[in-house]
Amino acid sequence: MLKKGLIEVYTGTSEQINFAPFGLAVRASGHKFRTLITCFEPHELLDGAIRASSFLDTMFINHSDIGKAPEAFQKARQAALAGDYDIVVLSHIIPLINQGIIGLDHVLSLMEKKSENVELVLSGSGAPQDIIEKADLVTEMVVSGPEEMVSENKGTIEVITGNGKGKTTYCFGRAVLESSLGTRSSIVQFIKSPKSYGEVKATRKLPNLEIMSMGEGFLDFDSNGPKKKHIDAAGRAWEECLKEVFSLKYGLIVLDEIDNATYYGLVNPERVREMLFLKPRNLHLLLSGRNAHSKVMAAATTVIEMKEIKHPFKKGIKARKGIEF
Repeated sequence: MLKKGLIEVYTGTSEQINFAPFGLAVRASGHKFRTLITCFEPHELLDGAIRASSFLDTMFINHSDIGKAPEAFQKARQAALAGDYDIVVLSHIIPLINQGIIGLDHVLSLMEKKSENVELVLSGSGAPQDIIEKADLVTEMVVSGPEEMVSENKGTIEVITGNGKGKTTYCFGRAVLESSLGTRSSIVQFIKSPKSYGEVKATRKLPNLEIMSMGEGFLDFDSNGPKKKHIDAAGRAWEECLKEVFSLKYGLIVLDEIDNATYYGLVNPERVREMLFLKPRNLHLLLSGRNAHSKVMAAATTVIEMKEIKHPFKKGIKARKGIEF
């Protein structure tokens, strides 16, 4: 149980689904936290979320059509008020608020009265200012296509960057849903060390999904830049990444925090760019981390910037087990 649950909002102007709340649910599951996800709008990977919940016994999916949305909201509301779950996710609820299908006053009341131990997560485009003001964390997802497109490839290249929360969890959420639908997937972590983080524990229960944490943890520096242990670890991760990309075994690969690695000179961005142009035709790649290199973004199909609007760290709230790690 969380000592204190916060309110998270993932919004933006794009209609594209933000998979970060699903990744958060996977991370929480690794620590035995119970999550209720109510999906207010169908999307192409919804069946993957339902199937993933059959492997993760602490993640529960409820979905409804628009006609039954108010009823679905009431069920989720009762769960958040009663503290039946550690995390309650209202996926894509914000557009329904803006359409008047679910009352803004009802949502604001829930944000104020929810159980103290419940983490409440709202997502969808166009969050009203009243919701933003009441939230503890707000991330705006900005989706754009760069000038140079990789139009020959069927497999997409997504770069997920920015200073806001939700980059790694977006990638985990997407990978979990895709793999649960049968796409063999892999996650290579360039910075995180091989520890039992929540997401690592959870992936052991999921089919078609592998994870390798190959870093040395938080970067530390000497007078010449990142210490040698980080340079060596990133080199090993890059070699493993190339093996996986060109193995033809996977349909989706996440290169978690590779953007950080290129920014600090641990991986050459030119080599990353070359790999993106040479990758197998049908392979989907997700590259995450702050400070994505311009050459990497130029080679992407889609660039997603997670922009920080509000973050609880600035209020002195430290990282919490099951939520941030």
